[in-house]
Order: sequence, then structure tokens, then C-alpha cells
Amino acid sequence: EQSVTVYYKNVKTNKVNRMNKVNARKVLILLLMVNFLALSAQEKAADLGDFFSKGVYDLKLRLSYEYSDVDNNQDSDPGKGLTLSSYVGYRTAELGGFSFYTQFHNLLKIDDRYNDTHGKYAGEYDKIADPDGSRIQQLYVDFTKIPDTKIRLGRQQLLIDDVRFIGNVGWRQTAQVFDGITVSNKSIKDTTLFLGYIDKVATIGFQEAEFDGIWLANAKYYGIKGHTQTAFAYLVDSEGTSRDTATFGARANGQFGKLKYDMTYAFQSDYEDSEDRALHFFQGYLGYDFGGIEPGIGYSYIDGADTSQTGDKGFDTLFSTAHKFNGWADQFLATNKGGVTNGLQDFYASLKFKTGGFNFLMAYHFYDTTESHGYSNAYGQELNFLVSRKLNKQLTATAKVAYYDEFSHAGNPTADEMVVWLRLDYALSGPVSDPFKPFND
Repeated sequence: EQSVTVYYKNVKTNKVNRMNKVNARKVLILLLMVNFLALSAQEKAADLGDFFSKGVYDLKLRLSYEYSDVDNNQDSDPGKGLTLSSYVGYRTAELGGFSFYTQFHNLLKIDDRYNDTHGKYAGEYDKIADPDGSRIQQLYVDFTKIPDTKIRLGRQQLLIDDVRFIGNVGWRQTAQVFDGITVSNKSIKDTTLFLGYIDKVATIGFQEAEFDGIWLANAKYYGIKGHTQTAFAYLVDSEGTSRDTATFGARANGQFGKLKYDMTYAFQSDYEDSEDRALHFFQGYLGYDFGGIEPGIGYSYIDGADTSQTGDKGFDTLFSTAHKFNGWADQFLATNKGGVTNGLQDFYASLKFKTGGFNFLMAYHFYDTTESHGYSNAYGQELNFLVSRKLNKQLTATAKVAYYDEFSHAGNPTADEMVVWLRLDYALSGPVSDPFKPFND
């Protein structure tokens, strides 16, 4: 009886906490709206009209064909998906330091012969993580009356640094967004400070994950020409213990003449209800620009779990655009929840170049473990290839291929896979008062 009583008290407490967060957000939104209305009432009626008529719109369309063939010993056919992703947004002009932005998103399936991760064709076709649906993608208010400061409240997209820990998963047809409040400040010379509090993540699968709190802090210094130094801290308090983590790190990137570099180190410890976490992350890249041709080498180290502790997890790369890193076949997306139990070492070489209006990128990856030398010391290897061309100011064509070769050893969690993408991206923006202006420029 005591345990049942404690359980229901905890449930009640959690509900109260969630209600308090919701009520606090409503109060803050209400205060901002009252201030906005009070300010706008002091303006001329014409100014209020300009607030809407001098706004700008944006439109993004992406027609994408994806072919995914996974050799996972299941009797499933390759996934084949043709989808149209659309984003339509509108931003008001600024009045009294306030401006508003709203964006609507829709994902339409044209050819849906794939496992969309929501149950359709599961087991029949291979997975492509693009379920169809619609939602308000972004809805926020900006306040810029404080010098060198922007306060943003509402549902918003976050692209922090190289999106290694906080990103929008923009390669997928539905991007990830966050509910919360963020503040950026540039009052210190050559420095940008960013703070944020998030309580909900809207995922690429049209799902919403609630958190007791995600605290973001990022400080960036540009004082040395051609170089940037960044320090960051990200604290995650999940509803439970599954993702409670404190991540602290630093990044340095820039170039010495033609030599480019990008280095990130992070340490992850326990936080709130988690226990005994002490995990490391490192990512480094060196490249040399030979006038439009850039060969490069890179290395990633992501700690795995302590298998002697039941339920322990590896380093959690949080809410990153994981597709950008560790190979496009997405064999290691589980780093985003600490799910790569034996850790990951990614050794890679890449080549970027431009010719005849085309952009090319090729890369080779070799994947090893960190915590246990299982799988004959390695997971596998991967080849990536991308070519893109801007057809005009609004339209870009892209072709992309990933081929992953699993080293066939007992217990290897990866699988042979080939993925092919063909895409057309269309982007347009301009003043609502002259919607044809982008075509006339």
C-alpha cells in the first residue's frame, strides 16, 4: 500500500510539474503579447499595417526519391520512396522590437513502398524514416529591443555549431524542431553567447518527446582572424532517467592559410537521476584547399557503455544531425541516444572538388569499436559519394550514394546496405507585397 501511495504521489507530482511548465510558458507568452499590444497601440495605424504588409514569405520544396536496400537477413524488399516535402513560412516586419514567424510543413508520399517507421509495410520493405503528415513546424516571437540581444520564444529550429549535438536532422524530409526559449547576445566584442531552455522536441517522425528540461549554453569567440573557439554545456533532464546527462566540451575550428582544421572534445557525466557516467567524445578533421580541390582526413571517437553495469549506455550525441557524421548509410544513428554499446571509432578520408558548375564529395570510412574488440576488431567500412549542381537561383539538384560493407562476424550489429538519393530542392523568399520580386532580381 505504501509503494502504491508513493507511486501515485510521484505521478501527481510529475503532472503538477508539467502543468507548471505549461502555465509558466503561457504566462510568458501573455506578457509578451500584452507588451506588444501596448507598444503597437502607441504607433500609428499605418505602422501596424506595415507590420504585416512589409513581412516576408519563404517557400521550400524538396522532391526526393530514396532507395534503401539492407541485407539484414529479413525477407523484405528494398524500400522505394518518392516524397514531396514542403515548408511555407511568413515573418512579420518588426514593431516595437517584436516580430513573429510561423511555418507550416507537410510531407506527401507519392510512392510509399517503404517501411516508414510508423508500422506501414514493416517487415515487407526496408526502412526509410519519412512518415507522411503535417504540422506547425515553427511558431515563435522574437524580441530585439535589448541592445545586441535576441530573445526567441516558441517552436524553433536550432542549428548549433556544426550540429554535432544540437541540430535539425535536415537531410530527412521532416526536420526536427524544439519548443522553448533561447537568448543570443553579442554585447561582448568578438563573442556570441547563446542560452536556451527546451522542454519538448518535435522529431522527424511527427512525434513529440517531452523533457523535464534541456539547458543549452554556448559561447563562441571570433577574436583571432580565421579561427573560432567555442565552449559549450548541454544539460538534459528527461522524464525518467533514460537520457539524463551533462555534456561539457570545446571546439576549435578555422584555417592556417590553406590548411583547414576542426576539432571537438566533449565529456559526459551523470546528471539528475542518472548515475556513474564518465564518457568521452572526440572529433577531428584536417583538410587542405588546393584551389577548389580539398582532400581531408578525419577521426571520431565515441565512448561505448560499461557492459558490467546493467542498463548502462554509451556517449549520447543528444539531438544531433547524426546523418552528417559517421557515414550516410546511417548505421550508427544510435549514438544519438547512447545506443552504440561497444562505442565507435571512425577513421575516414574525403575529397571535395568543384568543376563545370558541379560540386563533388567522396569519402571512405573505416569503423572500429572502442569498448570491446569484438567483431574481429571492426564493424565495417563505407563509401560515400555526392554530386550537386545549382540549376538556377531557386533550384538545386543532388544525387547521393552510400554503400556500407559489414565485416561478417558473429554479433556485429551492422548490416550491408546501399542507399541512393535523387533530389530537387526549390527555395524562394521575398516580400509579401511583391511576391514576384525574387523572379525579377
